[in-house]
Amino acid sequence: MSDHALPNLLLNDFSGDNLLRLPSNFYKSARSYLDKKSLKKIQKAYSVAFYAHINQKRRDGSKYISHPEEVAKILLDLKMDTDSICSALLHDVLEDCDVTKNNLNNLFGPDVAEIVDGVSKLGKLDMKSGTEREVNNLQKMMLAMSKDVRVVLVKICDRLHNMRTIEHLPRFKQIQKSKETIELYGPLALRIGMQDIRSELEDLAFRCIHPLRASMLESAIKKSSGGRKKIVTKIRKELKRRLKSNGIEDVAVKGREKNIYSIYRKIKSKHKPFSEILDVYGFRILVDSVDDCYRSLGIIHNYFSPIENRFKDYIAIPKSNGYQALHTSLLALNAFPIEVQIQTRNMSSIASFGIAAHWQYKTKEENISSGLRATKWLTGLVDLQKKTNTPAEFAQSVKTDLSSDEVYLFSPKGDIYALRKGATPIDFAYEVHTDLGDTIIGCRVNRSDVPLNIELETGQTVEIISSKKDFELDPSWLNYVVTSKARSAIRTRLRKQKTSDARKAGKVLLETELRRGGKSLSEYRGTPLKRILDSIGVTSLNKLLTDLGLGKRTGSIIAERFYSGLKIREDIKEINPVLILDNKIESVTVRFAKCCMPVYGDDVVAHSDTERGIVIHHKRCKQVSQFLKKDSRYLPAIWGENKKEHQYKAKIDINTEDKVGVLSDLGSVFARSAINIGSVNTMTIDKKFAGFEIEIEVKDKEELQNIMQKVRSMKLTTSCKRNINEK
Repeated sequence: MSDHALPNLLLNDFSGDNLLRLPSNFYKSARSYLDKKSLKKIQKAYSVAFYAHINQKRRDGSKYISHPEEVAKILLDLKMDTDSICSALLHDVLEDCDVTKNNLNNLFGPDVAEIVDGVSKLGKLDMKSGTEREVNNLQKMMLAMSKDVRVVLVKICDRLHNMRTIEHLPRFKQIQKSKETIELYGPLALRIGMQDIRSELEDLAFRCIHPLRASMLESAIKKSSGGRKKIVTKIRKELKRRLKSNGIEDVAVKGREKNIYSIYRKIKSKHKPFSEILDVYGFRILVDSVDDCYRSLGIIHNYFSPIENRFKDYIAIPKSNGYQALHTSLLALNAFPIEVQIQTRNMSSIASFGIAAHWQYKTKEENISSGLRATKWLTGLVDLQKKTNTPAEFAQSVKTDLSSDEVYLFSPKGDIYALRKGATPIDFAYEVHTDLGDTIIGCRVNRSDVPLNIELETGQTVEIISSKKDFELDPSWLNYVVTSKARSAIRTRLRKQKTSDARKAGKVLLETELRRGGKSLSEYRGTPLKRILDSIGVTSLNKLLTDLGLGKRTGSIIAERFYSGLKIREDIKEINPVLILDNKIESVTVRFAKCCMPVYGDDVVAHSDTERGIVIHHKRCKQVSQFLKKDSRYLPAIWGENKKEHQYKAKIDINTEDKVGVLSDLGSVFARSAINIGSVNTMTIDKKFAGFEIEIEVKDKEELQNIMQKVRSMKLTTSCKRNINEK
């Protein structure tokens, strides 16, 4: 068949007679659980893939079809559905082949076309660490996976076969792919519950990155296992005998070996020698029912000594990836420490295959709930992407979630929530509902009041106390939340708060300008207002006010549009000053400029700043004095009577004779007057004189003048003046 025969073949020739026979072992695996119609569809997918890659070879010289065939075999071992197997066979045909997405849609239906398209796009991603491209690609990857979980299943199996044959790549690419596997694909496989594949991925990557360490660990494991083989066999037989004699007839007891990368990770993280890590051996008990799980637990606890605080019930409280089991640690024969996992056989399948087990047992309610639980994180990625401000923020959230351990918490109604380890009541509130997080003001854990920044622990009952009134969110919350959902929601709320403040500031600016023409904003409504907004090019008054507050538009120009909109133009009057009351202007919190440091009682000017909202300057500050009459963002301002006592920062420049102890004397003057010193900068003027720039805190202009007078009266002082950034 020629290179150009494929498009016609795709469109016309794929009838039953023209299909290629499936390889015998492949066919045998597929026939074990799929019907004839499904086998025919898979045969068609194999034929398309074979001809699409007919002239392509892998780096080891083998025909390229061997790769998609092996990927599909992995999915067959997982007992995946027909469309997943077809997608695995076809996952590379959209790259460098005369096959289109429309071709696949016509031949195999929309599901296969979408899965193949999703995997193909992921195959083009460059996940090199630390680049802007990385975060954008990770975002695309996660969102593709969230649309159809089978995309991630095919992609992980694709990566698994590539890791099995990685020795044919250049060494630098081997390292790159292996690091990517450990950092992303291993945690991703764990997140969706595919423990067996995760273990193999990590071990293959570890052997590639650290071949010598891997070899040494494998030798040590083999040596250690050989020396303890007899006692391990004896314990396994004893466990099975005890269970059967107590009525658990259909039971299997298996040894559970740790993978080498998990051993290596424990050695590094716990700073323990290899001998201590290997002292604990694992066993898995498989039974038929949940009832048998708990009965088995009671039986082995009667015959062996449980180790305190080493029991976990993941059946009652499953992990977020769908994993269920009872975990316990015991002292067996001769005080030999062992770890035991007790599961039903269905639970064991889910533990091994994760989300894939949902397709194996999708008629069974137990596994449907586990499948839904395992996909919850992936489907939540879409919502997370909407709430994050940048791809980098999204990528960091995803990577954090992938690498995190979990705690399991109860609501007062008994609902179970799985959160990242280190989660606080704020994390819990946002996990329940965004509105609950936005209004949280307190928390009770196990009926006791606790602070909002406390770390929650597995098994606690958490009750959130919320406020019915709106309040400003504290930006410091970002310092003690750990979940991506909470962090994104808080950032979204803070951005909205900034917008709200800007809108209030913009209203102040526009009202001030309109007052110059004898008008008020309240006079503008209905059709005339809409006509004015259309002429300006904004969709709403709120948008216009926000733009004004952010400095994107000029108040005087906008006011002119408002005058003309009502066909009113009066002589411009002097602008009435805005009132600073309790460090706010009409409920908008103000900031005080660092350049001139105004204090209560100073002659001041209000400036609408693009980034910082309304900023108060001293009237003589060179930053504003030259713009007062030219820029409508500068407004005259006066102080109101403040009900709350505030401390204002001020800067004073002091020159003194350069004598021993002069700085100490200055400090004593401030201390006796109960004036707090923020910072001190010193300089040598010449051999006789020294200069000091001192930042202090005062309640008003009067207190500032009093302390400056006391400094001037000191014997060694030659001058003392205030620094307000004048010309």
